[in-house]
Amino acid sequence: MKRFGWTFLAFVGGWTVLALAIGEGILPTPWAVAQDLWRRLGQVSFYQHLGVSFWRATAGFFLGLVLAIPLGWLMGGLKKVDDYLAPLLFLTYPVPKILFLPVLIVSLGLGEAPKIVLVAVTVGYQALVIIRDSVVNLDRSYGEAFAAMWPTHRSLAAKVLAKTRHVLWPACLPAVATATRLTSGTAVSVLFMAESFATDMGLGFIIMDAWGNLDLPRMFSGIVAMGLLGGFYYNLAKGLEKKLCPWVKAR
Repeated sequence: MKRFGWTFLAFVGGWTVLALAIGEGILPTPWAVAQDLWRRLGQVSFYQHLGVSFWRATAGFFLGLVLAIPLGWLMGGLKKVDDYLAPLLFLTYPVPKILFLPVLIVSLGLGEAPKIVLVAVTVGYQALVIIRDSVVNLDRSYGEAFAAMWPTHRSLAAKVLAKTRHVLWPACLPAVATATRLTSGTAVSVLFMAESFATDMGLGFIIMDAWGNLDLPRMFSGIVAMGLLGGFYYNLAKGLEKKLCPWVKAR
């Protein structure tokens, strides 16, 4: 905890020096931003924007993971499925998913759906690659040990379920936790892009609206709030990792 305190002080100090060097008309000081953010915490409208962003990010984040986790196991565990889907995955993975926002708006309208789906697609792609690779690179000795202990008279369906529960899930859980942590920042960054287009609610809208009106303290207040939202998701994922994967040494 001590090192984070020193890091925070160094960050604030560097920000202050830079703001004084280039001028507060370009970069507000941390104190000006803190005062503006504190003032906005007393406004109901700010919590409405925060709530909308929280809902969009959370819904898209978990939707992406719910789709990516089983599909990643399926691709990693079944070679025939992987042979068909892996080329499509790696061909489309490098394409920036934000490019699909206009298509999603045309298809799904101007409501919440295109923003949530965009976050889900971006998070899902990133998590899918991580989880699929973790299953593909799984140590074969795990499967061999399971096969040696599995009763031959049991059905194939029971064997698949038991292998998933006792081998694949525990072995790949750290990769799932890693994917959750890595995609937490991705979800918030994509949300900002989604909220800067065709919407009048959300922290991304606050940032872009303040930028257009040259209201720099308000703009940085929105940036800090969105950064704290990303930090919340990251630390939540890290806490779940410690709970679900106690054998993994966290740093």
